[in-house]
Amino acid sequence: MRRQAIRLALIYLLVLAGTYATVESARATDAIAHHDLTIHLFPERSELGGLDRIRMQRPEKGPVHLLLSPRARILDVRINGHEPPYAFNRGRLTLNPDLNDSSQILDLSLRYTCRFDDPAPVRPVNTDNPGFGVTGTISVSGTFLLSGAGWYPRVEKALQSLMLTVDGPGDTAAVTAGRLLGIDHRGGRTVSRWQIDNHLEGLSLSAGPYVVEKRALDGLTATTYFLSENQDLAPRYLEASLRYLKRYSDLFGTYPFDGFAVVENFFPTGYGFPGYTLMGGRVLQLPFIPETSLPHEIVHSWWGNGVLVDATSGNWCEGLTSYTADYLIKEQTSPRAAADYRRQALRNFATLVSPTVDFPLSRFLSRTDPATKAVGYDKSTMVFHMLRREVGEDAFWASLRHLYGQFRFRHASWKDLQACFEAQAGQSLDTFFRQWVHRPGAPQIRLENVRLIKGSQGCRTVGSLVQENPFYDITLELTLDTHEGPAAQSISLSERLADFEIISRNCPRSLTVDPDHHLFRRLSPEEMPPTVNTLKGSTSVAMVVADRLGQSGEAIALYFSKAMGLDNVRMFLEADVMAAADAINLLFIGLPDQLEALRLFPDELALSPTAFDAGGQHFNGSEDVLFAVARHPDHSGRTVALLHTRSTEAAIQAALKIPHYGRYSYLAFSDGHNRIKGTWEVNDSPVMVRWKPDPPNNQGARP
Repeated sequence: MRRQAIRLALIYLLVLAGTYATVESARATDAIAHHDLTIHLFPERSELGGLDRIRMQRPEKGPVHLLLSPRARILDVRINGHEPPYAFNRGRLTLNPDLNDSSQILDLSLRYTCRFDDPAPVRPVNTDNPGFGVTGTISVSGTFLLSGAGWYPRVEKALQSLMLTVDGPGDTAAVTAGRLLGIDHRGGRTVSRWQIDNHLEGLSLSAGPYVVEKRALDGLTATTYFLSENQDLAPRYLEASLRYLKRYSDLFGTYPFDGFAVVENFFPTGYGFPGYTLMGGRVLQLPFIPETSLPHEIVHSWWGNGVLVDATSGNWCEGLTSYTADYLIKEQTSPRAAADYRRQALRNFATLVSPTVDFPLSRFLSRTDPATKAVGYDKSTMVFHMLRREVGEDAFWASLRHLYGQFRFRHASWKDLQACFEAQAGQSLDTFFRQWVHRPGAPQIRLENVRLIKGSQGCRTVGSLVQENPFYDITLELTLDTHEGPAAQSISLSERLADFEIISRNCPRSLTVDPDHHLFRRLSPEEMPPTVNTLKGSTSVAMVVADRLGQSGEAIALYFSKAMGLDNVRMFLEADVMAAADAINLLFIGLPDQLEALRLFPDELALSPTAFDAGGQHFNGSEDVLFAVARHPDHSGRTVALLHTRSTEAAIQAALKIPHYGRYSYLAFSDGHNRIKGTWEVNDSPVMVRWKPDPPNNQGARP
């Protein structure tokens, strides 16, 4: 006992020395609590046993409050060796120290058990909510415990640090945020030891029979914790991790943690925690993940885990991470790839976020469905892009380095971000943040009264740029396509209308507003090709099951609607297709026999009961599947979609994958793999005017 007390005292002094500078960042913190926590995992009964020895400063007055899962069973509680009176109600443990004990340091001891058995989906049908509602599960397949599960006691209103020991059966090693002290194998069990300092946010835990590999370069360390069947993937993930750690350290500042780990989960997730990312095994196997999702999770080490989010004014870190990881990779690939990324962000927002469900960025907390993702990720990404163009390259990147340096391991709000950018740019950004962060919606722009006036000195393009109410203070680039190359002019618009005049030597072939999609705006329906997301964003779908699918047709329809997250679905048999004809979104499950229905789809699909064309290729295999979304030929505001299949199994395999191809209009699958994907071209737009060659004098056009 004496050696244990000395050890705790020494640890406590180290905690005081190491965390004093960060006490200011803990909100309403009036105590420092160090945990010496031992967890025993019992997967066969979905249970853990915990023994937590806590050393903390005595509160100035009142009881001590600890937060723990409401499902926990308290076995023993001690304060300074004595059994105090306590109450445990709805996850809050209240302890009353002995008033006759004047000690300013409290040694708490808490022994408990808790069962965690949330059902974890191995192959989920719908992935719109990336957490699947799972906060805690312990099973023979693996252990997954989010901080919100309450798997360990947390002292209320205190800065926490931990010495964590996890004892698991067989080769079960545990991973959490912090510094790994060692993994030891003892008598058929595995003991993992971790040290966690500066612990402000909740702590998560994962465990499984991991094979551990580590690699270091230039002072940076990468580790993989993979199950044996995915161990061959480790070298690629280690190389990519070190490469991106170096890149972002140079861009933002010194990497904030001891190392970075890629950890395999036993069900499909994509979480970013301080110092590691947790990805499902099937996700890790996808060939593009090391160059897409991995850098995104690594950047979260700076934004979200390094600089913490003050969620009282909205979550800014998802947009900033998406911009400085996903978007920046596209920008470094090519200007076209970057422009395509920006255009897709606009399409996602216009398709998935109707004005009735829209909300400002200052209210975004986390992604829970396609609409919240389109606001918190896509819109936010575009806001940071516009901010970069507003303040300039040097000021933008200097602001991010300043933000990281000033708020490392501290909470930052949108207001704090604004102050950082204003300081580096030397200008007020009140208008920018007010209209893009604190207001819902987006500008709606169109051209009006555009005409050409040809004279002896060249050609004048005149017209008006118009926006709908409520108005935004914006600047747009108008670009003429001429025989001599593009001619551009910037136009400021802060009210309903702004007139413009652009002079060119020769009359243009076209005029386009913001051709490279630098401005965040709500696209008009004419600019939107029908895509998978069009159907996902629909509030009402009429589903027609083809007779040729027989009894399996309805099962495919139900499975597909669940995979797509379609809640408001009306189902019809093919004989009742006329009753569904007025639906805004009409979805056919199986190819209908009626010729009237077949004419709704584009001719280039060349549909027949046993074959189809897609992307210039012909498909006639029994396991081939086509999914296509098109504009209704008779009603521009409606869409028609088709899942063409001859195999129930192939249709279900495709249904699991189709929601992940949201930007595409048509998809072809063979043997369970995507073979063709494409998007219909868009030729009409209220922000574009085209002229025939060599227009006559005073030729006009209405966009």
